[in-house]
Amino acid sequence: MVGKAALTRQTIDLSHYPWEFGQVPRRPFTAPAIDDLASVTEWLPATVPGNVRTDLLALGRIPDPFYAEQYQESAWVEDVDWWYRCALPVEPLAPEQRAFLVFDGIDYLSAICIAGREVGRHEGMFSAQRIELTGLLQSNPVSGSVEVAVRLWGSSALPRRQLTWLQRAWQHTAAPVYGSWVGIYPDRSATLKCQMSFGWDFAPPIRTMGIWDEVRLVISGPVFMAEATAIGRPTLPPGETRTHAPAQISVDLRLEADRPRRVKAAVRLEPANFQGSAFGPFGMLLELPAGRSAHQFELNLPEAALWQPWDRGEPYLYHVRISLFGTNGEPFDEAVIRTGLRSVERQGWQFSLNGRPEFIRGLNWVPADSFPGRLRRDRYQHLLIMARQSGANLLRVWGGGLREKRAFYDVCDELGLLVWQEFPFACMFLGAYPRQQNYLSFVETECTAIVRRLRRHASLLTWCGGNEFSRRRNRPLLDTLAGVVQQHDGTRPFIPVSPGFDHGRDAHNWHVWHGEAPIQSYQAETAAFLSEFGLQALPHLDTLRAALPDPTTDWLTHQADLQKLTRYTSLFTHPHQTPKKANPLSQPLSFPHLISQIVLSQRAQAVALQTASETMRRRKGQTGGICLWQFNEPWPAISWAIVDYFGRPKLAYERLPDWYSPILISLNFPVGRRWEAGQTFTAEIWAVNDGLVAFEDCRLHITIDETPVHVQSFDLPMDCAQNVGELAHRLMASPRRIALYLEHKNKVLARNSYDLGWSETSTHSFYQRLRRWVAEWALR
Repeated sequence: MVGKAALTRQTIDLSHYPWEFGQVPRRPFTAPAIDDLASVTEWLPATVPGNVRTDLLALGRIPDPFYAEQYQESAWVEDVDWWYRCALPVEPLAPEQRAFLVFDGIDYLSAICIAGREVGRHEGMFSAQRIELTGLLQSNPVSGSVEVAVRLWGSSALPRRQLTWLQRAWQHTAAPVYGSWVGIYPDRSATLKCQMSFGWDFAPPIRTMGIWDEVRLVISGPVFMAEATAIGRPTLPPGETRTHAPAQISVDLRLEADRPRRVKAAVRLEPANFQGSAFGPFGMLLELPAGRSAHQFELNLPEAALWQPWDRGEPYLYHVRISLFGTNGEPFDEAVIRTGLRSVERQGWQFSLNGRPEFIRGLNWVPADSFPGRLRRDRYQHLLIMARQSGANLLRVWGGGLREKRAFYDVCDELGLLVWQEFPFACMFLGAYPRQQNYLSFVETECTAIVRRLRRHASLLTWCGGNEFSRRRNRPLLDTLAGVVQQHDGTRPFIPVSPGFDHGRDAHNWHVWHGEAPIQSYQAETAAFLSEFGLQALPHLDTLRAALPDPTTDWLTHQADLQKLTRYTSLFTHPHQTPKKANPLSQPLSFPHLISQIVLSQRAQAVALQTASETMRRRKGQTGGICLWQFNEPWPAISWAIVDYFGRPKLAYERLPDWYSPILISLNFPVGRRWEAGQTFTAEIWAVNDGLVAFEDCRLHITIDETPVHVQSFDLPMDCAQNVGELAHRLMASPRRIALYLEHKNKVLARNSYDLGWSETSTHSFYQRLRRWVAEWALR
């Protein structure tokens, strides 16, 4: 219930009110008036935030889209339009109160009606919509309700790509080279909608529509803080690292005044997640015109606690409380923003935080659900805690996905997890995004909303223009994005596109898997940053059962690439044979064979990810980091994910804390080699320390098949990667497993092990090399 109160901010979460939804026939999005609310013949209960399909699913009106290929049975929901409505109980406002309805995200074409009158029509998924209700509520002298209604156009009404005759000719010629989810000029490139929702190699083609993000009613005084943000950074001398330092806070306000006013602003900083000193209040006098105005000011702090990633220190956060008062001290509005103080620099592909290099041990994050409307904080928190427990310090929010909800970034701030945030552009290999000014203006609007929403988060390390498209052919798009970042943030690096070909080389190594290159080829990687690499693996048996009527077959319906699965699992099925062209996974499997294939595919994935990860970590100093593909998945699939849709880990996730620990003990030897009795197993011994603490007199123990074969001591400096010796052991039998552990003062600093029960002929065909050259040419 909205009622009279003192002139301080009230925020009412509208997800707690009852919502309804109903279906209507398609109308053009450009129709001059949308007045068909009365055409809804059946109103049904809805959940907001949510999605049309998930609401229908909850009522049993459609089958589970995630089971088999049942998503096809609900395709009809995209060919009609939908209304959502809520009766909001209200009381009259006080004379100087104001009320605003705020939608953080509606997917994708929408119109908003208040009390039967259309107040806004919008295209886009990521920018907020804000509607003032003050006049309406002040005109109601008695208590009652106001109907809030949102019209959603079904996704078949989404804009289509308009092509020139030359583009149509190129599309016809080149399209057969790539799958339908990529295309040359796909229709998805006409929208700034989650690209993955059009269908991907790990996601179903479910084009969502719904009120997918938060909705709230905000009551303020006569001056409303439409936007308030604060970005903090320390003022450290070059090369100096401290946990506390002088800092500067930049405060940016977007205010809406009912009339010209003189306003007093007060800013106070208070520790949010630790015990420490508060700062302020800092006061300033603002002269406001009627309507909207922007205000920026800087605050200097003498000695503040710095936000650090979890592997370097504590993620200290501050609440920034901004209060507005009239000249007589009457409260007008107040907002509390949580942020952290830290600096970010990028030299080539080396990132530094608070003056110290940070080696990136990253994971690629994709939307955690094909229906992002049903994501809540508890789901984000569960997955992000798993990410931190793996040893990762960064999540790359991939460009085919989302600007995630606020809870994602809040939890990353709290856990000390860094974020590489991409804009929603992905996989335009042989084509280009539109160059028309109306499209670029739309990009500027939506991406400005993304930047302004996320820039306060201390966890946000860098912006990136998107994933896998040509920098040269998309110069107008990238210039627009660079301008947005510079104008509305300017405190973080901007990477035009990943992979990139400037300042060294950011690589996506898909020669293994897509190119079917040997796993050993990872050991020849020379990239300055490796932001994608991976192998598919089958998930847990329970996940297959939840997704498929027969878990022993029909894998293609949930994205399995049978040829490549066969190619890599056969290395473990027949460890001393070269893989054959036969594809046994194309036939139904017996139950024991299914269990075996789950185990073998997960072994192959784990060995590949370990090989690439450790190769790059041993190159610390020459490379800035890695991001394995991929951490999670949006539906139960046979994918590259190391944690499946239901949160069940694969073997690679269980082993990842060994490879991603800030301290790594590693062996460098030719993987996939066949080792036999009588041979001498040799390997370089490497120790890597990403931390800022040195360890003296560490002791290393190595066993082969549980037999001790090597012991040595050495010192481990901070922030280093060094060759500390050599293992040479004459084998008495063919080895299966090597295990290592490093201890310091009777405490284990690191563990590791190697699966030797497989072998592979190290060949890289002319076709594979040609594919690599063509892929890199397409992305330049």
